Amino acid sequence: MEAKCGAFIMKIWGAWTLLTIMVMAAIDKPDISATLGTTIELHCPSERYNMTVWKVYFKNGTQCYLSFKRENNTIARNCSMNMDWVSRPEEESAVQIKSFQMFSEGMYRCFIATAKGMLNNEYKLTILVPPKVSLTHEHGTAVCKAAAGKPAAQISWNLPGDFKTVSEILPNGTKTIISTYNLSKVKEDELTCFISHPTLKKSLILNLLDRREEREHSTMTILYSCLTGLLGILGFSLSIYLWRFCGRRRKIIATTNVETISGQNVQENDLEPYATFVQVENVIYDKAYNFSSG
Repeated sequence: MEAKCGAFIMKIWGAWTLLTIMVMAAIDKPDISATLGTTIELHCPSERYNMTVWKVYFKNGTQCYLSFKRENNTIARNCSMNMDWVSRPEEESAVQIKSFQMFSEGMYRCFIATAKGMLNNEYKLTILVPPKVSLTHEHGTAVCKAAAGKPAAQISWNLPGDFKTVSEILPNGTKTIISTYNLSKVKEDELTCFISHPTLKKSLILNLLDRREEREHSTMTILYSCLTGLLGILGFSLSIYLWRFCGRRRKIIATTNVETISGQNVQENDLEPYATFVQVENVIYDKAYNFSSG
């Protein structure tokens, strides 16, 4: 009887120990989700340490490490510069991951050697990718779409009706959700699409009326832009025409002035030989007259 009681107590103790280990493991390995492109800080136990080592086991199967040894103030690493110390490693063993990306997902483990022994922290990091949302109206159906999100977004409609929702897994691990609603029995201005995702503080609300107003606004913006561009082209062409016209007129005036001046020079040059001839003739006449008188 005592043996059976002892065995039962050992089973209870073993189960309690296993449960405690599982709880401690869950506490020591918190799941952390971070939005794409954000910066994350991870911390080791807050104890005085002689050496600290960060080991990373990425989800894609690769590994890297980052360490500091206080004895000779040396840093060793093969992790990329995307992961680095928050401050000076001799002051704090915390690290930061700059611009968290898809490839940064994985298990991050910190080990520190202290006077009390070896202590560690573990973090499981997952990424959140905001989806690209849209609501369109095509061929009597409304299509609500949340593209390339992680995890997958949730889509719902404000009115019960005939709709179908499908999902697509992309090569990078994100998911696209597409929900198609048949508009044959409802008015499009009464239909609303709700999109929920961890990156959104609250559900995103899209309705076809807003989409139509946005399309009209976009159309008017495009028309105004085209009109402005056309007026600009006409103004530029007119400027070139006036510049060429004025330049050609100045050239004609300049040519006329040159021809007038040249004509005057020709006339002056034509008169010079005649004047010289008259002067010579007068001299000869005067000499002949004096000779006959003598």
